[in-house]
Amino acid sequence: MLTDYVKKDLIFLNLIVSDRIELFKELSALFLEKGYVNEGFYDFIVEREENYPTGLDLETHTVAIPHGDSAFVKQPFISIVTLKEPIKMKKMENADEEIKVDLFFFLGLNDGTQHLQILKQVIGVIQHEEFVKKIKGVKTSEEMMDVINGVTVGN
Repeated sequence: MLTDYVKKDLIFLNLIVSDRIELFKELSALFLEKGYVNEGFYDFIVEREENYPTGLDLETHTVAIPHGDSAFVKQPFISIVTLKEPIKMKKMENADEEIKVDLFFFLGLNDGTQHLQILKQVIGVIQHEEFVKKIKGVKTSEEMMDVINGVTVGN
């Protein structure tokens, strides 16, 4: 099911940003430009992340799963983003704590029922250290799609 939502044109590798606000601003502008979201997506995602943080500390790695509201999503998508250097994100289970994150799954879903299923799927796959290592090791969006599609990169 993830393969239906991960969009090759929304895979961004080794971005350089100073903080989550800059990341959200850059990506929201790209999502808007490409026709995936409406105006207001940026404001919503910033506010949502402030009130309901999405940073996950999974012992061997960290990931964040920011997601927008269906009201701002024109076409459903998952954008996978890696950063050159990690940035601070608030922890999902404790907003008073911050963790450094360099892997993001941005969810833009316009169906509430699918939203929960997709979120569970993303959380399921990111718990596998080998999967995350593969994602962090890709050099192109094509390689990322291969990993998402279950193809082992480099074979």
